[in-house]
Amino acid sequence: MASYRPITEEIAAPTTAGAAVTVSDADIVRVVNTTTSPHLVTVLDSSDVTIGSMTLTSGEKVFLKKREGDKLYAANAGIRFTRITYPVM
Repeated sequence: MASYRPITEEIAAPTTAGAAVTVSDADIVRVVNTTTSPHLVTVLDSSDVTIGSMTLTSGEKVFLKKREGDKLYAANAGIRFTRITYPVM
């Protein structure tokens, strides 16, 4: 199992592109779905253009690599973001 250290407080995902966040200019973000339903997570570049998206199933956790200026938002505030150090195996 990977170990990592959180370097910001966990936040509820904003739910619109206009409110998307860089998660304190993170380049790696722990993203977790705390709900019982699948939800979409979207990545925008610094110009608010969609780079990509993915659906997290209930309880799923991923480490998302992004550029510091890229922004994130999700379809539900039950998605949580935390800036972390690089996971070490």
